[in-house]
Amino acid sequence: MPDEPTQLTDALARTEDAFNGQLGRPDYEAGLDPDRHSPAVLQLRKACRLLDACRLLRSHNGYHTSVIEMSFAAIERTLEFYALTASNDTIDDFREGHTRAYDRAVDLNVITDSTARRLKQLYRNNRAAAYYRTTVAAAQQATALFELAAELHEYVQHFAQAGHDCHCERK
Repeated sequence: MPDEPTQLTDALARTEDAFNGQLGRPDYEAGLDPDRHSPAVLQLRKACRLLDACRLLRSHNGYHTSVIEMSFAAIERTLEFYALTASNDTIDDFREGHTRAYDRAVDLNVITDSTARRLKQLYRNNRAAAYYRTTVAAAQQATALFELAAELHEYVQHFAQAGHDCHCERK
């Protein structure tokens, strides 16, 4: 087996150091400092950042696969925000699998079981197809999913009366 290039192993070592805190105090994104915000607010604001990134990519006419991936992630972060706000759940409860956020949103009466089932089916059938298979994401799919993610984000933050914690750029 051939040796990897030194540039690759050096980049891997630098990345490991960055994730292990070896490169000094972290320079967090604006509004995402874990020392200043609760895990719930961090999840909401991560969703804001994902939606803002979708807006940016969409303004450059393309990147449909990335918009789909980030829109699904924004939906999950938004539902996790609500679960963390409205229950005794911890962020660790959401580390495994992508369906727990949907199930908790039903348990906490923020969305109906029917909506959760449809969202989970959308995730199972389409995220994998756009991301892992040879299916190519289309503009219509990216636009529809982004609009769904933005609507759900808006609905949940209003439902939770947490608009003041939202940092979406469109405000």
